[in-house]
This record gives sequence, structure tokens and C-alpha cells, in this order.
Amino acid sequence: MKNNRRRITAILFTIILVMSSFTGCKSSDSKSTGGTSDGKISGTITVGGWPSGDDAFKAAMAGFNEQYPDIKVELQFTDTTSHHQALQTALAAGTDAPDVAMVEGAYIAQYRDSSALTNLLEEPYNAGDLKDDFVAYKWEQANSSDGSRFVAIPWDIGPCSYFYRTDVFKEAGLPTNPDEVAKLMSTWDGVLKVAEAVNIPGKRWLIPDASYLYFELFCNRDYYDKDLNLQIQRDGDLDCLNAVIKMRQNKWDMNVDMWSSEAYAGYAAGTCASVFTGAWFGGFLKTDIDPDGAGHWAVTTLPGAVKSSNWGGSFLVIPKQSKNKDAAWAFIKYMLATAKGQNDMFQAVDYYPAYKPAWDDKTIYDAEDPYFGGEKTKALWAKIASELQPVNTTMMDTTAEGCIYSSVNAGLEQGLSAEQIRDLVASDIEKATAEVKQQQIQVLKDAGLWDK
Repeated sequence: MKNNRRRITAILFTIILVMSSFTGCKSSDSKSTGGTSDGKISGTITVGGWPSGDDAFKAAMAGFNEQYPDIKVELQFTDTTSHHQALQTALAAGTDAPDVAMVEGAYIAQYRDSSALTNLLEEPYNAGDLKDDFVAYKWEQANSSDGSRFVAIPWDIGPCSYFYRTDVFKEAGLPTNPDEVAKLMSTWDGVLKVAEAVNIPGKRWLIPDASYLYFELFCNRDYYDKDLNLQIQRDGDLDCLNAVIKMRQNKWDMNVDMWSSEAYAGYAAGTCASVFTGAWFGGFLKTDIDPDGAGHWAVTTLPGAVKSSNWGGSFLVIPKQSKNKDAAWAFIKYMLATAKGQNDMFQAVDYYPAYKPAWDDKTIYDAEDPYFGGEKTKALWAKIASELQPVNTTMMDTTAEGCIYSSVNAGLEQGLSAEQIRDLVASDIEKATAEVKQQQIQVLKDAGLWDK
């Protein structure tokens, strides 16, 4: 049911944003109310987002305050879904949006053509001057369809990795070294062996939801090709789904959503032994989920020998309705386009910078992480990041993602075969995205990029 709500929310979210891109918002691109007669930038700005972004900003705030002592920053943070719902409402209404807002990577295709956001290519922002300093594919995701506007500066990328509790693995008689764990779990049969070893019926499980193993094949969010054809069939997908089926049949997963309170409690207590996500999850563990878990966790590459991939990452935008764009832009440039700003945040919450000059500091990127038992996690993520490939981002991505979870779990409940589950996923995505897909086609037509 949770995933069905997520799907409906994504569809409504897209409709509202597309409407705002065609009609504009109520307020025009107003002048900043900040600034002083001597040219210093001043005033108060609000920054909206979701955890652990607030902890990241706090970690870098001293450096920002030193450079901009007359700018006061107020943080307005809530959960990811609530943040995006509030932001979409504010953009459509033309009021009540923060001066700076986080946007999760899955939503960027729904924002990049919206006229409710400030075009950062224009004066005085001149964001195009920063282009070469950012990961190319991440930068391109924020370009409008016709290339005339650019509304979001990339913050981070999410090199995918597997987080696991070494104490649980050791108790289960399994290796704990990251390289050995990666080798053991490099096949789906290996994943099942680990799941069986970890399991204590009704008390301990390997992962929160077996369907997430299938999502490993899609965490790049490359659901559609350039012609908007759905790309569901993947190498090894039926072997993966057969492993998902067996894991659920044997009750080796918790059968709860990985973002649920039950899963969070399981990560902290060791009753849920592992999860795979983007690098940013390290910050979630340290600051929210398991702050006392230092030494109990390690990180390695994805199970099933899935190739390097990226899950998420975020952007910062300036709504047109902001009354202090100068201060908002100063905040974004410091946090995202300076090595110090990015690395102060990275060290606090593991948001891997999309700003490439930040990577030059080997004292950070080759450092051992005490939370992860002295492992050089940042070096692992750097290697994964170096292998990432561009993907085609569309307005349908969030809906497609929700369908994967809900459809796989529906197929498991119905006792379907691997091939039947794959067909169900494809069918459900096509149905759920039909309206949004037409909106995407219209955007491409308006940009002169669709003649089919």
C-alpha cells in the first residue's frame, strides 16, 4: 500500500510541476531584498530539504559564516516525501517555497523544465562557468530539454554499495572482510547462502525486503531509452528474481520496506543484517539510524556482481519566488562549488560530491573511516564513481521506481514465476506512467526534440 501511495504521489507531483512550467508561477523573478549599500550580501534565507542534508549543512556552516557573516540561514527539514510535496505545492502557488531547496535525483526530470525555478545560466549566476567542475552526467540531468535553461546545481552522486553488520556476519560464521564478502555474494546462489546463514526464524534476517535485490538492476534509474521505450529486461534478471522468490518463500527477508521504522530498528539492533543503497546511507547510519554502531558496520560492492551503479544524489535549486536570490546563490556556490564546503559535508554525512575538485584531497578520500571499522570507504566509492555511465532521465522515473517494488511484491504474494513477475512489472509501469509519458513527449515536442 505504501508503494501504491508513492506511485499516486509521483503522478500528481508530475502533473503539478508540468502545469507550473507551462503557466509560470504567480510571483515574478523578484529582486533580492538582501544586500547592503557597500555591496556585501546579507539577509535571511530558508533552506529546505530532508535528513541528513541538515547535518551536512551544519557541518559546513562555520566556513560559510566566515565568508558570509551577514547571511543568516534557517533550515526547514522534514522527510523526503513531505519535502517534495510541500515544494511542489509552493511552486504551483507561487508562495511559501524556501529560498534554497533540495531536489532528489529521481525528481530532477520533473523540475528541469519548470519556469517556477530560477534559470542559473543567466546573470548574475552564470552557472555555465562551473560546468566542467561537476560530474558530466549529473550536470546534464539539470539542463532543460531544449538546453536553454539550467535550474539545479548538483550536490552529490550515490555510488551504490552494500552495507552489512560485521558482528552479525561473524556470529553467523561468515567472513567479515569486505573483499571476502563481495566474493561470497557475487552470485545469487551466494546471496541465498548468506541469507540462510544469517537467518534466525522470526528474529533475524539478511535484508528488509527481497524485492530490493531486483531493484539493484535498476538503481541507475535508466528505465527508458532516448525514444522512451521501457527497458525492463536486464542481464541476469530472471536469476535475480528466482533468488528473490526463494528468499521470500524461506522468510529470509523481513518483508518490510527498507525505509520503514521496523527496518531502521532492525539495522540498529542487528536483527536486519544488511542493506544496499547509495553512499549517502552512511550518513543516515551515523547521524540517525545507528549513531552508536561504530565498528559494527562495513561496506562492499553490490551483491550478485551487479556492475557499478548510482542511486540518487541530490541538487539545490532557487525558486523564482525567493526574495533573496543573491544570498541563496552565495549559499549554493559555497556549499556545492567549493572543495571545503563539499568535503566538510562529505565527512559528516557521506554525500559523495558531484564537484570533482573536492576529490583532490587525498587526506579525505584515502582516509580510514572509524565508523566502518577503519575501512577506506571513500576510496571504494571513488572507484565506483569513476565507472558510472550516463543515463537517460525522464519524468516517469519516480513512478517506474515505485512500480518495481509494488509489482514485485504483488507477484510474490500471487506466487508468480520470475518471468511472470518481470512481465507484471513492465505492464504495471506502462499503465502507471501512461499519462506522465504523454506529458514528457509534449515537453520534448515543445523543445523540438520529438518528431515520432
